[in-house]
Amino acid sequence: MKFSEKEIRIFNGISLVAGIFTVVIAITMVLSLVQLKTIDPLANPAIQIVKEQFDRDVNNKDLAEQVRAMDLMARKAYFSSRWQVETGSYLLLAGALVFVVLQRLVAGSEKPAKSFRPDKPDIDADRVKNRRFLLISAGAVTLLAVISSFVLRSELPSPGSSEAKSDSAGKKVATSGINMPDEVNYPFFRGEGSSGISAGEGFPVEWDGQEGRNIKWKIANPKPGQSSPVIWGDKLFITGAGDGEIAVYCIDKNTGELLWKGSGKDFPEASSEEPESDAEAGMAVPTPALNEDYVFAMFGNGNLVCYDHDGKFQWGKHLGVPQSSYGYSASLVIYEKLLLVQYDSQDKLSLSGFDLKSGEMKWETPRPGRPVNSSPVLASFNGVPQLIVNGNPGVSAYDPVNGKELWTLPGVSGDVAASAAVNSSLVYVVADYFKLVALKPGKTGSAAWEDNSFTADVSSPVANDNFLFMTTGNGDAVCYNAQTGDTLWTTYFDNPFYASPVICDNKLWMLDRSGIMYIAEAEGKLKIISKSPVGEHTDASPAFSEGKIYIRGKQNLYCISSK
Repeated sequence: MKFSEKEIRIFNGISLVAGIFTVVIAITMVLSLVQLKTIDPLANPAIQIVKEQFDRDVNNKDLAEQVRAMDLMARKAYFSSRWQVETGSYLLLAGALVFVVLQRLVAGSEKPAKSFRPDKPDIDADRVKNRRFLLISAGAVTLLAVISSFVLRSELPSPGSSEAKSDSAGKKVATSGINMPDEVNYPFFRGEGSSGISAGEGFPVEWDGQEGRNIKWKIANPKPGQSSPVIWGDKLFITGAGDGEIAVYCIDKNTGELLWKGSGKDFPEASSEEPESDAEAGMAVPTPALNEDYVFAMFGNGNLVCYDHDGKFQWGKHLGVPQSSYGYSASLVIYEKLLLVQYDSQDKLSLSGFDLKSGEMKWETPRPGRPVNSSPVLASFNGVPQLIVNGNPGVSAYDPVNGKELWTLPGVSGDVAASAAVNSSLVYVVADYFKLVALKPGKTGSAAWEDNSFTADVSSPVANDNFLFMTTGNGDAVCYNAQTGDTLWTTYFDNPFYASPVICDNKLWMLDRSGIMYIAEAEGKLKIISKSPVGEHTDASPAFSEGKIYIRGKQNLYCISSK
């Protein structure tokens, strides 16, 4: 196709603008990527100084507000930079496409000028060479930036703590359809299905661990650990590790008496290795899982053990020592006759189903992406049971019977530690310094809404059909409309949250790291009912059973009851 000289001049002008635009965006993208890869948003010395001042004076409300304000500013700066990087990917492609297409059109339309003086330089040949050089240069810079933005942006930092990655009512709140809690048993991390929804009523709302008020019993933890308590009938189970010992402990939930302990490495193929992990994590981060017959425990060196409720060893497996900068942390869940294990290591990501009685592996499904510290969650959508994994960068659902992948949708990336929340229609995932996303599950699913004003790092959100509640490592608590994503209320507390919130007895239970439980109405309008301390540091999520609350502190295990 031939164009007039005027059209060629216009094309040349537009092409020149597109070329300059592409090069500028490309250079900016590369610099932005380098900056985001090397600078921690919270590494600002000014923020660190204020945080250190607040650590020395935790009751100073002005310092608390200053820390929160500076942290929010850092978040917004990070989100803005990340948005620029991601948007720039598409601007690059558009600019490069316009430049190349117009250059091709111009090159095909220009007529070579006849030279009547062979001794003069070949201007047309030089013009072709210059254009070719420009095309190659722009293409090289654009290709570099596109590769950087699309490939490396999945590796962009999501700074934040990577510590303990572990956490109504009596009138049943609509949940995912598979997680129907009862008032006695609390079998997994965050309760039935790992949903964060608990049954029962009449739980105390006021206590004091130091004064002993409404403390039915208190015992020293047998060994350190970050795992949460689980309950079946009258027995409570926790894990611990220290002084060369890893074990599961059975405790009478009514008296606090230690009934038995089972070793986590007393079987032929067991590993005695103690892999490096975060100083606060250790070997006993995953929460056990149990049913009416057995209790199952997983440890940071890849040892998996099964005991019956009387303490008799059933079987053990060594799944390989997970390689993780934080330490292995995925809690266990049970579906029908299978124990479901999410295994995350630098060299392997998988889901596995083990026969409860024999320990035989029935299936193993490799997972794509990068290691995470979240735990799997059981749900049901349209009558189909599903095991939901908040992965990086995709959220995936698997058939718990055979491990077949049912669907995968874009989710979150960075330091992924929080487990998913589910209700009857949506899946909610979050990663600190990235975003909170509500997903419509299924092969044709999509994002229903998302928000990045508040993001949780360790604590997992909890949802029913009306509300989504979330607590953060900055001390924030927030309530969203579960269907639309509208923010209904927010508040700020003095200490961060690692334990996950629980909906129980039409109340929202939020346990912060200082050991204070904030109890609010589980509604769309903020109403704090009370706050009650156990008197020591707490990271594990609480368990609820028959009107009693069980809280694992750093030093002690508490049973809280007003009866």
